[in-house]
Amino acid sequence: MHLICYLNAVNWVKVAIMEHKSEHIQPINRIVEDLGIRLEAYRISRGIKQADLAAKAGISRSTLMRLEAGTSGTIDSLVRVLQALDLTDRLSDLVPDAALSPLDPMSETGQRRLRVRDRKTDAAPWSWDDEPGK
Repeated sequence: MHLICYLNAVNWVKVAIMEHKSEHIQPINRIVEDLGIRLEAYRISRGIKQADLAAKAGISRSTLMRLEAGTSGTIDSLVRVLQALDLTDRLSDLVPDAALSPLDPMSETGQRRLRVRDRKTDAAPWSWDDEPGK
């Protein structure tokens, strides 16, 4: 009886962990929709009409409507709208600066990486039966 309770508890914990991890991973369409909702709410909170914002951003009103609806849009259109709303300073928060990284020895030289290569190791991978002295 105790073993069954233990196994059920272990399974419950595994399910809870999986659900917790999946909560943080949202589908792309949900993220885009949420961004559009926030964009629309910000525009309305500032008392700006769609037509006025679209004109200031240099895009059509229908493009702005699609961005706010989260149905489609381009990075160019989004940046234009953010610039019109004076929010371009927030764009640097989207992707961290990769210039200095303790994990990248190249960052200390000040040279920018142009590509990523597979890491090569001279030694064979370690395994249990390769212990020295046996």
